[in-house]
Amino acid sequence: MRRVLRWLIGLPILIIVLGFAVANRQWTQLSLDPFNQTSPVVAIDLPLWLMTFIGIFIGIVVGWFFCWRAQGKWRRLARDRAHEISRLQNEITLAGQGPQKIEAQMLAPLPGIMP
Repeated sequence: MRRVLRWLIGLPILIIVLGFAVANRQWTQLSLDPFNQTSPVVAIDLPLWLMTFIGIFIGIVVGWFFCWRAQGKWRRLARDRAHEISRLQNEITLAGQGPQKIEAQMLAPLPGIMP
């Protein structure tokens, strides 16, 4: 079912993207110099469709980064709770074993503390 749904949604999107790339084949200059428009210091010539896809890709990566960064407190909380769970499981395991063997010396009063 998922495969059919993926094809039903993905194929029209692929056709639209390919149509966009074919329709926008002209070369465009991307200038990073705001002061000189005629001969910029830093400029790149790219097809318009490639410039658009690079912009979309950069937007996805930046969005992913900020989303990942915003969820850092929840990852830290989960990590701290996992450590606490493992510590408590170790305590339960040790408490379930009980004392191994009680010796007579353990029951004898300490000199100077008990009469």
